[in-house]
Amino acid sequence: MKLYNFLFFAVFVAALYSCSPKPAQPVEQANVKYYRGLLFSESPWDTERGSHEITAPDAKTINNFKFTWNENNQLVSVEYNRNDSLLNYSPMGPAKITYTYEGDLQVKHSFDEKGQPVQDDGASVYEYKLDTAGMRVALRFLDDAGQPAENRNKISNFVWSKTDDGMIRELRYNLAGDSVVMNPFCPFYELRFSYDEKGYLTRMANYDNDTLYNCTAENCGDVGVSYFKFENNEAGDLLTFSVHNTTGRMSNLFWGWAKRVNTVDANGYVTETAMFDQDDEYLGGKGVPVTQTVYDEHGAPVKRTSMDKDRNVINDPNSGVAVTEFKYDEVGRRTETLRFDKDGNPVENKQ
Repeated sequence: MKLYNFLFFAVFVAALYSCSPKPAQPVEQANVKYYRGLLFSESPWDTERGSHEITAPDAKTINNFKFTWNENNQLVSVEYNRNDSLLNYSPMGPAKITYTYEGDLQVKHSFDEKGQPVQDDGASVYEYKLDTAGMRVALRFLDDAGQPAENRNKISNFVWSKTDDGMIRELRYNLAGDSVVMNPFCPFYELRFSYDEKGYLTRMANYDNDTLYNCTAENCGDVGVSYFKFENNEAGDLLTFSVHNTTGRMSNLFWGWAKRVNTVDANGYVTETAMFDQDDEYLGGKGVPVTQTVYDEHGAPVKRTSMDKDRNVINDPNSGVAVTEFKYDEVGRRTETLRFDKDGNPVENKQ
């Protein structure tokens, strides 16, 4: 009898546990995705897109951009975080952005790592207008009071349209309604953007009505600037960014460089950027030809080093900094930025 009772009890307990709710397992939400990086963009016409997707469990230990969409598949937020803690060194500027929708309007707000509203590029609110297909056709900036404002480049609103050959045409205006340039360092008025079949940006061109235009302003170098060319890998990581005049010749921008070449690792992190002038030679003068970056296991940059073309450590001619180190707390927020010259001396202590 004792053996029978024991066997009955064991079977009863096993059945009981098999019917009990199991501990909750991590679930991948269909409307939430996590990415290590963002696709390169040169215009606010672009909606944020992630690259190098990771899983929800991975996002607990890896810096990521958390994308959330609503039931209509509209983007409602992007957060730069780790384990749902917003980080204070977001590559997109704000730690978090949100989108709300009302009729044909898409309204964007920005927030810092504490969840407090912040300005993005000098504007408090981005108010987009969408066409019937959902494409962005206009943008105006608003201040904290909801009134029309200008961003830090004196732009109040953008207007976009699609050309017959599929390019995105961009025009910009100030509060007075005057046409204004992209920014002081790129004095272009009408721009046209080209994208490949994956939606990766491949060219940004300077136009005067329907004619490819060669800018010869002071910031456009001695041979003029007409278009920027971008080359990406299969994942959408930017590999080269080059500047050209109408004949295709490389041309120096205001900063003296005409081409940037990125080396990226398997995660899409830029481990090296090499700079070249319009003669396709390594950047000279007061420029830094090569910059290398080291990342930790979370994908956070921990060390950035200035180098010459032979990969020898050098001091930045402008700042005197050779090595920059970044320190973080336990949740991944940056707590300290340390700068040293090539001999290891703190730059802050030098007069």
